[in-house]
Amino acid sequence: MRNALAAAMSALFLCTPAASEPHACVDVALVLAVDGSGSISEEEYAFQKSAIAAAFRDNGVQSALNRAGVVALSAVFWGDGEFAVQKLDWHVVYHGHGAETFAREIEGNQRLVFGNTDIGSGIWSALDLLADPRFCAERSIVNISGDGKETVAPKQRQRASLYAARLRARKMGVTVNALTISDEEEDLASYYASEVILGADAFVMDVRNEADFAAAIRRKLIRELSPQIVARLHD
Repeated sequence: MRNALAAAMSALFLCTPAASEPHACVDVALVLAVDGSGSISEEEYAFQKSAIAAAFRDNGVQSALNRAGVVALSAVFWGDGEFAVQKLDWHVVYHGHGAETFAREIEGNQRLVFGNTDIGSGIWSALDLLADPRFCAERSIVNISGDGKETVAPKQRQRASLYAARLRARKMGVTVNALTISDEEEDLASYYASEVILGADAFVMDVRNEADFAAAIRRKLIRELSPQIVARLHD
């Protein structure tokens, strides 16, 4: 992953020989944080992947990527914080060109995450990607999807708490948006609105079933990639 990131960042002149030289930044850095916890079945996991990949092939999302300029895309698949989170390489999309490679990597991801719903660990891992010292972005966004609330369980050592992850995101100036799948927990969107999302323009989109997820992820990406003054018109 670091080799791919270095190549992409070098292409954008993010690595400079002197610390005093200004860094060129991507316009938007977006990390998708996808729920792979035990409450997500194999069929649901596969559907999430296919829906996300299809979204990046959608004409509306392609247009939003074009308008956004230079966009860095990555993803983490999270579950139990006691185990490693799956991370995908950074993909730099130039005015809409290059998203297909990212879509294919999403589709080809083999599941390695299960267990508890450790939202904090998912956000923390996304922030790790955004915190690379060679990385620079005008806007940094974590796009998290999930179907449950943060697991509170004893004897957990490795996981980052949701509180700690949000505190880190605030310090980094990262916006956290959410897409909730509330087919089993009716108040899930309210929980994410009060306990998960972060940032002046942060928002939650809520769906009740898989069929709605595919359309919602397209709308969510268009809203996130749009300039902020345009995005607010969707509120």
